[in-house]
Amino acid sequence: MKKQTLILITIAALLLGILILTAPSQVYAGALPQSALNTPTPNDAGQILYTVVEGDNCTRVFLLFDVPIDQIIQLNDLDEDCSISPGQQLLIAVVDPATATPEGPEQTPTAGPPTPTTFPGFAEVCVVLYEDLDGNQKRSVSEFYLAGGVISMNNRSGTFSETLNTVGGDPSLVDPVCFENVPDDEYNLSMGIPEGYNPTTSMNYALKVNAGDTIVVDFGAQPSSRVIDDDPSSGGNRSPLLLAIGLFLLAGGAGLAFFFIRSRQG
Repeated sequence: MKKQTLILITIAALLLGILILTAPSQVYAGALPQSALNTPTPNDAGQILYTVVEGDNCTRVFLLFDVPIDQIIQLNDLDEDCSISPGQQLLIAVVDPATATPEGPEQTPTAGPPTPTTFPGFAEVCVVLYEDLDGNQKRSVSEFYLAGGVISMNNRSGTFSETLNTVGGDPSLVDPVCFENVPDDEYNLSMGIPEGYNPTTSMNYALKVNAGDTIVVDFGAQPSSRVIDDDPSSGGNRSPLLLAIGLFLLAGGAGLAFFFIRSRQG
């Protein structure tokens, strides 16, 4: 009976160690930031410029601004591969610059400067929840919007609190959900993802909103059963503690097996 128990313990230790070492790494919530875009405004010459950030490519610029890649290449005299680098300023479009209305020579003077009328300024904050199938925290052409998420937006002063449901579908056919008439303030966005998904980005995002802004914030999630690393040769993103436990169990199982073999030979 003792030998049978020893055999069972040895087999269990070896199997558990192998399972831990070969188990694929999964996505852990709240570990990674998501991207946000504050739509640039035209300069005095009517040029809309965008500064390239780390990880950008022309496909992402196309997704952000809905500007064809061929147009990006032509406006910026880029090579046929549309190669760009962080810090580079891209010309996205050219619009008619705002011009001041000339004053007529016979304009009636006023007795004093008029009192300016203050109008409240508002912004628009749009939110995207997308299926981050490759787990790289950046939305690509093949990654669609994900429905079933709940996004809440609240300001620090407690005067603004709204909740919207995310929409799903092809980004070229479906618009993201947007909070409209958002007043100047500091805000926090909080995303709740559908059941059966793991977040690949942080689910909370703090932002400062100024009048006239149009801001798009991306949140990513992928199915719970899907792993970040689809290439088994790369090793994934594994916990050092699990790796140590797996090695310990393998060593222990091997030691028990050696002890059992020696005892039988003796």
